[in-house]
Amino acid sequence: MPDTNPEHKPNKVLVLGASSYIGRHLIASIDASKTVATYFRTPVKGGVFFDSLSMKLTDIVDDMAEFSHAVILYADSKPDSCAEDIENSTALNVKSTKSILRCLKTWGIKPVFASTESVFDGVKGDYVETDTVNPIMAYGQQKVDIERYIQNNHDEYVIIRLAKVFGSSKGDGTLFTAWIEAIENSHTIYCANDQIFSPIHVNDVVEGIKKIIEYSSNGVFHVSARKAYNRIDLFQMLSTSVSRYKAFVPDLVPISIRDLNLKEARPLNVSMSPEKLVAATGLNIRSVEQSCDEIVDQWYKETVPCTQNY
Repeated sequence: MPDTNPEHKPNKVLVLGASSYIGRHLIASIDASKTVATYFRTPVKGGVFFDSLSMKLTDIVDDMAEFSHAVILYADSKPDSCAEDIENSTALNVKSTKSILRCLKTWGIKPVFASTESVFDGVKGDYVETDTVNPIMAYGQQKVDIERYIQNNHDEYVIIRLAKVFGSSKGDGTLFTAWIEAIENSHTIYCANDQIFSPIHVNDVVEGIKKIIEYSSNGVFHVSARKAYNRIDLFQMLSTSVSRYKAFVPDLVPISIRDLNLKEARPLNVSMSPEKLVAATGLNIRSVEQSCDEIVDQWYKETVPCTQNY
C-alpha cells in the first residue's frame, strides 16, 4: 500500500483540456482554488480559454512556479478524425503538446499525460506497462510519439494509458448509457464480438489521477478495469441488469469490428492490467459489473423492478 502521508504535497494543478469528458469530471472533484483549468471550444466554470496551437502557457498563467503538476487531457481523440487529417491532428496531438512539455520542463512542473490503450497492436492483450508498444492507428502513433518524447526529456513524469472510459449520465454517449438509450428507443444494436478491452468508469479514472498526484507517483500506469471483456459480454451484462426493471428482448446483431466502415483497422485486444497503479496508489477500481448495475439503477430509479410488479 502507498504511504498515507506522502512527503510531497501537491501545490496547484494545471488541467489542460478541462472541457474534455475526463477533464470536466476531474475539475468538479478538485478544489477550484487548487487548479487552473483550460478550455478551447466549450467553456468550463472558472476556466481559462487556451488555444494550444497559437498560445503559450505564459499567456494564461502569471506564476508557473505555483504548479506541481500539469494534467494534459486535450487532444483530437477520434481515431478516424486523426487518420483523415494527419496534418491537423499531428499539429494538435504532437507539435503543440511538445511545446507545452518544453515549457513544463523549464518550470519544473511534472506532466501527467493522458495516453491510450491504442498504443498497442491488439495481438497479445492483457498488456502491462513494460510491454512493447506497436500502434496500428495514427492516433496511437501520435500518443507513442509523445510518450517517447516525455521519457527522453523529463526525469519526472506520469503517462496514464487510458482504457475505454464510460460514465453514468444520460446523454453522455458512453458505453452503457448509449446502449440504454438504444434499448429505450427500440434500436437494433450492432455489437462487435471480436474486440476485447478493459473499460473503466470515469470516476475511477479521476480518482486514479488524483492519487497519482497526491503520492507524487512517477512512470507509466495503465488505468483500466481489472478484467477483460468483449462487447457482447458487456451488452449481455447490461441486459441482465436492465431486465430487473423491464421485460424486453434485446435486438442484438453480432458483427466483426472489421465489418465497420472505419478509416483504419482497430486493434482487436487492447485489454490492460492496472495492477501497477493499484499497487502504487491503493486505488479501488470498481468492477464493471458493479458500475453497470449502478448505472441501470440510476437510470431506472423511479421504476419498480419488474420482478416485484405482480
